[in-house]
Amino acid sequence: MTDPEPTDPSPGPASAPVSDGAPFDVSAVGDRPVPRLYLASPLTGLSESRRRELSLRIRVVKSAVVDVTMTERPDEEQWPVSVYAPWEHTSPWGAAGLSPQTIYDHNLDHLLDCDGLVIVTDGTCSAGIGQEIEWAVRSGIPILYLSDTEASRQIRGTPHSIAERTWTDAETMAAHVRNWLSVERAQLQNGPRRRVDRDLAYVKVTAQLEVAWKSAANPTAIAAQLGLHPDAVWSLIKSPARVALTPWWTVCELAAELGVSLEARRALTFLESRAWTKAAEDGSWTSKAAERSRAHAVGYQAADLELPATWAALYRQLAGDDGGPPAS
Repeated sequence: MTDPEPTDPSPGPASAPVSDGAPFDVSAVGDRPVPRLYLASPLTGLSESRRRELSLRIRVVKSAVVDVTMTERPDEEQWPVSVYAPWEHTSPWGAAGLSPQTIYDHNLDHLLDCDGLVIVTDGTCSAGIGQEIEWAVRSGIPILYLSDTEASRQIRGTPHSIAERTWTDAETMAAHVRNWLSVERAQLQNGPRRRVDRDLAYVKVTAQLEVAWKSAANPTAIAAQLGLHPDAVWSLIKSPARVALTPWWTVCELAAELGVSLEARRALTFLESRAWTKAAEDGSWTSKAAERSRAHAVGYQAADLELPATWAALYRQLAGDDGGPPAS
């Protein structure tokens, strides 16, 4: 039996054009980073008709995103949203030369750099989507699950912000996307700041774990002691976002084996906060640079941090003594 021809669910000529470029690849407007969406869909083992059908659905979603955030708003009320879709970057037909590990790393890093997950599926099984849902749940970002059939009970029972919506035509699908964006707008727009805070919170322990792991005499034995594959350790220490995603017990066990302290970062006193604020204002630091300076200040004596000059010196140290802003 041959697959039936799909019905074109495209939203019609009045909708904004969709492409891989702007506005979907925009990362910032001026100094303000924009929210990012991860648009997931089945990729493996698709027939030609399913590929065409899913491609049309992805276009509907992207058009709806542009409409609700850009096209239908006055310039001063626009809030651009960047969209990353594995369909366009790591599909079996478009990126056949990529290794499974490369695809895993590529998609994981992109999802950890996103503020919301939108899933477009036809109700069939997709192990990749299940993994992406788990990443999103552990990252604490909202999820929109779009399908022409009801989601599984396990997905519907997940204690997380998952909006599960079924649809019968393109208009209904677009409406679900528009409504979800409106409901989740505040959290999506707060996403870039939240990601910066997450990375700042884990940047120190990530660096310590990386140094200790690379200098370990027998890393394979350490990994075995923890019940981990060595590649799993290499993977989790690649970025603060990955450490944040890792179960805390695993991080604690790894730190104990490597002799890394996980002491909590203490809060700044009033005098320290005042000195930090004055140094940031006098030096015209960006908010990200100021937060990064605070994250690295734990090694200084408390009295030192009451002086703006100490914060200015720390800022220059993080900038590589070149006077520029600290690296991200």
